[in-house]
Order: sequence, then structure tokens, then C-alpha cells
Amino acid sequence: MNEVNSISNYPVSTNKIQKNNLVSFRAETNVVKQSQNEQVDTFIKEQEKARKNAKRQQNFSNFVLGTIALSSLATLGFFAHQSGWFKRFKPEFMDLSAEKKLGDMALPVSQRKAANRITTRVKNYAEMIKKGGKKGSAILFYGPPGTGKNTFAYGIAKEFPNAKFLEMDISKMNSKWHGESEQNVLGTMKAAIKYARKHKNEKVFVFIDEIDSVMMQDHGNGAKLSNDILNAFKKGFNRLTNEENIIVMGATNLKINPELAMAEGKALDTAMLDRFAQKVLVDLPTKEQILESVNKFYNNPNRDMIDSSLKNIKDSRWNKIANFLSDKKHATSFRKLNDILGSAAESTEVGKNVTFEEIINAIKDNQHNLNVTDIEMKAFLDSLK
Repeated sequence: MNEVNSISNYPVSTNKIQKNNLVSFRAETNVVKQSQNEQVDTFIKEQEKARKNAKRQQNFSNFVLGTIALSSLATLGFFAHQSGWFKRFKPEFMDLSAEKKLGDMALPVSQRKAANRITTRVKNYAEMIKKGGKKGSAILFYGPPGTGKNTFAYGIAKEFPNAKFLEMDISKMNSKWHGESEQNVLGTMKAAIKYARKHKNEKVFVFIDEIDSVMMQDHGNGAKLSNDILNAFKKGFNRLTNEENIIVMGATNLKINPELAMAEGKALDTAMLDRFAQKVLVDLPTKEQILESVNKFYNNPNRDMIDSSLKNIKDSRWNKIANFLSDKKHATSFRKLNDILGSAAESTEVGKNVTFEEIINAIKDNQHNLNVTDIEMKAFLDSLK
């Protein structure tokens, strides 16, 4: 018989209490288990979330670091390329086929003798050294602008059938990148040396135009290039002249006489001047040179639309024109003479031959280039009537 307990004023069955307690216990147990499971799930989810966040952060960090590394490599590569670290130098030789030979030039006696000395020295270099001659072949051409220094150098090189001619313009080798200017100079010179050593049977002419850009005595504001490139040039110059089959040629418009140069404030470095075995003056053309040059120009078989009077170099008008143009105060260079002859051709009417009239008009048109006053021009024109 079931016992009945009284709780408060209400009777409660013992069995019912036990059942309620069991249900409550099981419910509490289930709640605890569910709570524990939820906590475990939450922990796992939080851990997974944390792991994913950490992975994202790691990936982002790797991306940032990779981007920085690639950017650094790209910057380094660009700088290296610009600064010439990976630059490969190869000598670019000039084609001399269209240039004049020495025999086709209107040269004064002094230049013909100089050309003979130079070619003899180059052809007999080994013998010259045995006789006590100065080692190295370096020639400096100096004189006013437009007198044909470059043309003279081309002509000398053409005396050697197997010659290679490398023309260097140092002013164009200067760079804003630190060290690149020096590398451009030395790299070009080393390339020439490498070629010369592989081709001992060839003469390699290295022509340096406006060489005064690295030969100025004043290396301050008056110098065209920095001391770094000057020092690099000196090193390269010495290496070039140590090669038996390399002939270094330089050209400058400046005076090499120290007193005259100092008076103009443009003195060349004496140590560099001493490195040249020969120094050749290429001066303004004389009357005889002008007449010879005109004769060669108009008696060229390729020019057949020329009046016969122009081909007669003994015509008195040519004598007066040559006298006028050869006056030193007019500073008539071969370049200016060619400009006059070219202007005469271009001003001639189509279908007609060039005559003295076009020559005279061309001289008048070039009055400002010849430093001629109106009075001098009038006197000259009157003499031709």
C-alpha cells in the first residue's frame, strides 16, 4: 500500500515524488549534457574561426610581403638596368664607304705630311717601338670648327683596307644615374679592346669627337663632365693606347697652345695633351685649298648640270671668290664653303645649270655666316663686275 505524505495541506504520493525527481534529474542531466555539447561546439567553432582568421592574416601578410619584395626587385631591376649593371657593350663601327679618301681632299702641304707620318707610324708600329719610338698611337686634331677634322680622320682610316672605325661622343655618355657615365665610357673602350685583341690583323680606330669635354684643365663649373668620368676616361685611354692595333684619334676646337688657351680661359689638361704622340692643326682652308676643293666639287662626273664656266677653275671670278673667302677674318671653313655651293644648287631654277650668278647670290645669302660687313660685301660684288 502506497504511503501518503502530507506536504503542506496536500497529500503527495511517494511514488509520484520519486518519478518527478527522476524526471527532473534526467531533465537536468540532459540540460547539462546539452550545455556541455553546446560549449564544445562553440569552442570548436571559435577555434575554427580563429584558425581561419589567422590564416587570412597570414595570407594577407604573405601577400603584402610578396608585393613589397616584387616591388623591391622591380625597382632594383629598373635601377640596375638604368645604371648599366647588366648592360652589354658592343662596338658599333661606322661605315666609311661613303667618306672621302685622302687623295680626294683639298689638303695643305702640312696636313699631307701629317697624314703620311700617321699612316707610316701605324703601318710600321712594331719597328717604330724597336727604334725607341713612343708607345701607343694617339693623334689629336685641333683647329677651328668646320675645318674637316672628322673628315681628315675618316680619310686616314680609309688608308687601311681592314680598318674598323669607332666614333665616341662622350658628351652623350653622361647620365643622371650614379656611376653610369663612367661605365658607359669604360664599357665602350673595353669593348673596343676586346674586339682588337680578337682581330689582331685589323686596325681599330677609336675617334673621340669634342675630346676637350674630358680634357679641360678646370674641372669646376667650366668643365663639361665630372671628375669621375674624367678619371674613367684616363684609365680607358691608357688601356686603348696599350693595344698595338688600336689608334686613338681626338678632335677639339680649342687651342692647344697653353698661353693662348689660358687667355681664353679654356686650357686643356697638359697631362692629357702629353698622351698624344702627334698633334695636327686642321686650320681654315687657304686660297689654294678653296680652289682645289671647288675644282673637285664641280668636275665630279656625277654633277653634269653645271655651267662650263664653273668647271674652269682658272676663271678670274673664281680667283676673286677664293681670295675673298680665304680671308681669315671671314672664318670660311670647308663646312661654310659646302653650304655656299649647296645653296647655289638649291636656288637654281629647275631644268637649268648652276652658274656664277647662283654662286654669287649664295655668298650674299651667307653674309652673316662670313662675318662680312655691308661695305665689304659691296666692294666684293663690285670687283666681280
